[in-house]
Amino acid sequence: MSEPNFPLVIVETDPAEADALLGRLSMSGAECVETRDATTLTKGGPRGVTLVASFSDEALAREALADLGPSVEARLEFVVGDAWRDGWKEHWKPTRITSSVVVVPSWTEYEPLPGDLLLRFDPGRAFGTGQHPSTTLAAQMVERQTLSGRHKLLLDLGCGSGILAFVALLHGLPGAIACDIDQESVESAVENAAMLGFAERIDLRVGGFDAVPETSSLVAANIEAGVLVPNAAVVASKVAPGGVLILSGILATQRAMLTDAYVAQGMTLADVAGEGDWIAMEFHRP
Repeated sequence: MSEPNFPLVIVETDPAEADALLGRLSMSGAECVETRDATTLTKGGPRGVTLVASFSDEALAREALADLGPSVEARLEFVVGDAWRDGWKEHWKPTRITSSVVVVPSWTEYEPLPGDLLLRFDPGRAFGTGQHPSTTLAAQMVERQTLSGRHKLLLDLGCGSGILAFVALLHGLPGAIACDIDQESVESAVENAAMLGFAERIDLRVGGFDAVPETSSLVAANIEAGVLVPNAAVVASKVAPGGVLILSGILATQRAMLTDAYVAQGMTLADVAGEGDWIAMEFHRP
């Protein structure tokens, strides 16, 4: 029997563009993206940074490669065998995603500082380790809203690993409903919810926005502008009167486009937070 053959999309880029391209690869379905630069054991290429994105199948990898466009220096390669599938774990270390929450891989040790709250879990193949700015920015907004004491339920649309819901539950939010179109992501989130002791407080569903007909005073969607803009009406409809909507996975250059789309749905832009090329946006419904 021949060994399995797995596709990689290799991107050579400048440091200034690396975060944006990493996010695009993640949003295109990459199982994991390794960053190689001057600080890593395996150094980056001639432009300074090499991104190595792994995909579950060739068709998805080719689609992601096409989506990057001709202006991005990228190529498709293949590796034989499956030992690489856990190689990304070497690069995922404990990560502080808010002032108090630290995400700790399930296979590592971490000595918490006073006041630290630990999220110890394994995202599997799901997006949401806390290492990408789109996740940390959204987590910080979710934390602030949870600590306000105004909300009882979080709707996490496009939950990936479930990390945003877990942040809210860790801070004492009574419940969360989370959905994702990727069944493996939801299965991973279910396993982690059980490990964290949150199984009774979170309802995890496979599906898109229609999988969550409920409304809530707190809604979060860390997806991407290409999904958030055309679906503005349905996403905004999940927010109860007087409620808060947190959107992330957005490039700073897309701010005006997102603002226009959600203001047209009766929302008011209340806050924008940024890190590098990425922003998260907080909208309020009157």
